[in-house]
Amino acid sequence: MRIKTFILALLLANGAMAQTTPLHNELARKDSLLFAIAMGSCNLQALDNIFTKDFVMYHDNGYGNPSTAQPYADLLAFIKKTCESKPVKMRREVVQQSLQTFPVSEREATQTGVQRFFVTPPGQPERQVEESKFFRTWRKEGPEWKLARETDYMVKNSFPAEVRYQPEPYTPPSAELHATIVRLDSIYFDTYNNCNIEKMASMMSDTLEFYHDRGGLSTSKTENLASIRKNICGKVTRELVKGSIEVYPIAGYGAVEIGYHSFRNIAEPGVSRPSKFIVLWRHADNEWKITRVVSLH
Repeated sequence: MRIKTFILALLLANGAMAQTTPLHNELARKDSLLFAIAMGSCNLQALDNIFTKDFVMYHDNGYGNPSTAQPYADLLAFIKKTCESKPVKMRREVVQQSLQTFPVSEREATQTGVQRFFVTPPGQPERQVEESKFFRTWRKEGPEWKLARETDYMVKNSFPAEVRYQPEPYTPPSAELHATIVRLDSIYFDTYNNCNIEKMASMMSDTLEFYHDRGGLSTSKTENLASIRKNICGKVTRELVKGSIEVYPIAGYGAVEIGYHSFRNIAEPGVSRPSKFIVLWRHADNEWKITRVVSLH
């Protein structure tokens, strides 16, 4: 028995079993039939040809809670209740190519896979409510393969409305321009950290616009500098998130800088969570000046 267990573990680890065998096809058919009944035809009597009488379902409830066992009678009651909830449609799918079958003996086999469950409430779009892995033990009783044990684990019940777009790694369109703006960023925030207001003013356009997602819009360079003198000087310093700056040229104007930075308040421990900033730099008369700033938190 230990040798069989070792061989099974080896097959599971390496995925070495070809998944086009008659046994695999038969258990895949039974898997499909099970959910066609539970979420479609509701012919509960047909489930007697799918489950053993001593079937038990084990549910993984996470690291902080013990697993729970659901005997066949309880599962049958749950399926019956689901069938009676006709207004709410349910659908289950197996992740493509995740279903695998492993024979243990002539009368026992295991099956693994990843499954997803969806519901469609009345008048609402379909939404995913679960994704989990499953491990099953099938037992042959007479001519029929029947499901004896199932463990659902790594259960996930929370899903974002949509997957956030992940851009390709940044490559500077111009290495020279990128280096120029990174250098200007360093000079400007050195004035910010050391309260060199005169130098700071020389790097700002007289038509500066400063957009802050919490403070709103400021269109006065004078008021912006006064606010920095009052609220920043000797109180707050800025730290650039290394490697976060992206620079893109704007033809006939200058460049846009996008990056992340944090702030350190001497009255508070640590630094703030990194936040995004956007700066428009205008190049005119051989000078670079800040014309627009967008500060996001």
